Amino acid sequence: METERLTLRPLGPSDADLLHELHADPEVMRFLDPEPVEHFFGESFLAAFEKDTGRFVGWFEFKPVGDGAAELGYRLHPEFWGRGYGTEGSKALIRRGFTTGDVQRVVATTMFVNSGSRRVMEKSGLRHVRTFHVDWAEPLPGSEHGEVEYALTRGEWESAVMWQSDLVDLDAYFARTGASASSTLTELHEAHVRAIPFENIDVMLGLVPSLDLADIQAKMIGRRRGGYCYEHQLLFTAVLERLGYSVARRMSRVATGPRTHFVSLVDDHLVDVGFGAGMLHPMPLVDGAVVDQAGWPHRLRRAEGLWVLEKETADGWQRMHAFHPDVEQLPVDYLMANHYIATHERSPFSRQLVVMRLEPGLSRRLVGTTLTIERAGNKPENSQVENLSETLESLDITLTERELSHIGSTAGTIVGAHS
Repeated sequence: METERLTLRPLGPSDADLLHELHADPEVMRFLDPEPVEHFFGESFLAAFEKDTGRFVGWFEFKPVGDGAAELGYRLHPEFWGRGYGTEGSKALIRRGFTTGDVQRVVATTMFVNSGSRRVMEKSGLRHVRTFHVDWAEPLPGSEHGEVEYALTRGEWESAVMWQSDLVDLDAYFARTGASASSTLTELHEAHVRAIPFENIDVMLGLVPSLDLADIQAKMIGRRRGGYCYEHQLLFTAVLERLGYSVARRMSRVATGPRTHFVSLVDDHLVDVGFGAGMLHPMPLVDGAVVDQAGWPHRLRRAEGLWVLEKETADGWQRMHAFHPDVEQLPVDYLMANHYIATHERSPFSRQLVVMRLEPGLSRRLVGTTLTIERAGNKPENSQVENLSETLESLDITLTERELSHIGSTAGTIVGAHS
């Protein structure tokens, strides 16, 4: 079989010298016990060669271990470490196992201290299952910290492929938000909302925002832009799935309009990082539960089979949106809703520029040419935008001169100098 950069074929007796050389490297065997090379001959072990150079990279293991499970493993020459070969080969074998065989679950184990292999498992889509200890006759350095098991089921893999969760660059995402893999759900939610703006700039540029995860990452992480609910939620839920959370994606009705808002249910909580930068934290799915959202209380309540999200205002509880908790959605549902929101004349996002930011005690909203600054417990302060470039930069958005000119002419504001 082939991947983008590798050719893989079963190991055999003719590869004995290559295996001896690989296993003689102390860096390769740092976390491993030596075994006879004959152990690695057969269909379950694949030699990997670089396509461009023909050089022997190492080997991959994909071996049936009973009950529909397959064990994943690999050993690579140190000169090929850090180049993504481990992840590339592992993903290819996982895909083949789930699409052409009877594999229902892929498992992998390594020492707790082997951070490099653990990272490859995580990038390949496997999730930490357990940490355990083994009484080795001759313990290796670091064995006192135990072993770790990672796994991935066919269902989890199929969901990741459908929602493109396997494409998430966790390192880049965490660099953008300041969160980490050890952050709690609440911490992840707040970090995302505070770091990434809510905005409809692409729509104002005459575009229908792409919902392909690679494009979302390039825009929101690479260009440090923002987006609206579909982009925010697709990125955030993909990150959550990569971190091992189970995610149920739903559609919600805002006011009396069509069901177009993207929400998610995670660990019996409403997760919504894309409702106009309105929710800083998840909401527990408990009837009557009230959560302070950066200084503005929000409430969830049950009504006629729906969950209804409300915000406390000076005039009482204001309905924000409502959703059925059990109606599943597919990616195509969001594609349809996205096209409506970006192009329909009745969509509020197709007619005016919208940029929103939220942090504890402070809400900032640019709608059309009006900038509203609201501090918790105080009346909103409204002002007319005089310099679009400066206003957008104050909201952490930097555009090109061409983008600014186009939006400025549409919004009727003064673009100003772009630094």
